[in-house]
Amino acid sequence: MPGFIPKGNFSKASLNGQYVYQIEGFDFNVNLSGVAYREAGVFTADGNGNITSATDDFSEGNTFLTTSSTGIYDISKDGTGSLQFDSALGTIHLAVTLVSASKVYLVEGDQTLNGGGLAEKQDLTAITSAPSGTFVFREHDLNATQSVASVGAFTVAGGVVSNGNEDVNRGGTFSSLTFTGSFNGPDSSTGRGTGAFTDNSPATSSFVYYIVDANNVRFMAETVGVNGLGRAELQSGTPALSGSYASGSKGDTSFLGGVNMAGRFNASAGNIAMGARDSVQDGNVAGNVTFTGTYTQAVNGRAVITLTTAANQNLVVWMVSPTRGLFLVNDPNTVQDGSLDLQQLSTFSNTTMKGQFAFVMDGFDAGGAKDRVGTLQWDGSGGLVLNEFTNAAGVINVPVILSGNYAVSANGRTGGSLGSLSNNLIFYLVSGNDAYLVQADSGVALNGTISKQQ
Repeated sequence: MPGFIPKGNFSKASLNGQYVYQIEGFDFNVNLSGVAYREAGVFTADGNGNITSATDDFSEGNTFLTTSSTGIYDISKDGTGSLQFDSALGTIHLAVTLVSASKVYLVEGDQTLNGGGLAEKQDLTAITSAPSGTFVFREHDLNATQSVASVGAFTVAGGVVSNGNEDVNRGGTFSSLTFTGSFNGPDSSTGRGTGAFTDNSPATSSFVYYIVDANNVRFMAETVGVNGLGRAELQSGTPALSGSYASGSKGDTSFLGGVNMAGRFNASAGNIAMGARDSVQDGNVAGNVTFTGTYTQAVNGRAVITLTTAANQNLVVWMVSPTRGLFLVNDPNTVQDGSLDLQQLSTFSNTTMKGQFAFVMDGFDAGGAKDRVGTLQWDGSGGLVLNEFTNAAGVINVPVILSGNYAVSANGRTGGSLGSLSNNLIFYLVSGNDAYLVQADSGVALNGTISKQQ
């Protein structure tokens, strides 16, 4: 766009230290339809353009491979840039956008791979021993026959897991299980470790874990034939569902990545009110659907939400704290999970959104797999400018600069329109700094998040 000026004070020095990352996507090396893969690991950036070490775990089908390497990176002043190092499939090229020196959005920049994810700066003081405390977790797995979403909580001390409880949507069938397990001590230089959970079905799942900090652990399934990623967050405060929350979720139908949703609701004294959500399921759009309901709350942070105006979309939420929760959708037609965050404002307007935000989106459109990462400039009065990197089924486009407009509703639901991209970008604001995003266009399955750059 003529006159576009990238903004920011980022540089190579902004990426400095060790980062834990996760990527989910599709590999088109195998066939034109793509095969799902998952990737995770730890890399070290020296602040001067060099990746001095990288440990990459790659999972696809029955294959699980670990690679160690070095690489390079570059960061522009607006936080956009590139990063590369070797992986199981050769050199991995990532397009990145920094939210801050601690949080990085990223997508694959390779012609045969489409995927998106997140990198988070690692606290080196937290990686000398296994995690400790009570954690809320969620995980999304794929095997040869079905998708599985799970959410729950466990306590770990001295590497031993106790009081494990999880709710599971296994190919549309819901169940609640208990489990025990173990965390082996992590590698002292990377914070990478291994562990296993055994539930009362009975079934045992093994995993690799990566410590971000004392409050955050990331998972990757290591069980043969299971491809999955997950996260665990330390529970704190009184884990009660109460207030106004924005949420985002994604999952599978008969198609991988076949459902994407974002929304918001009020929770108070057992009642769900003022609910609104936008979703695309198997290419079909349901825009600004309103809902109400009820919920029950347990002292361990588990809340069951029953919606009275939306069949088959009940939620099981495990609260991390009063301001955050992880959930799955109890729906026989989808395997879907996500997160919710307490909205930080009682009312929103166009002026709420002002400044430059990093964003990431991944999924599908009519042309196949689509991933995008970059910046959004909001002017506080309805004007929007996008600067993005896109990987469209292996076709790389950078930069793509588009202008448009937005309108913020009082409840935080925001409609955005960008020429040549979409008239139906829907944001549900957590605050003036963060939002969940879904592209509510027919035939599209794309969602993501945005965060104000720091």
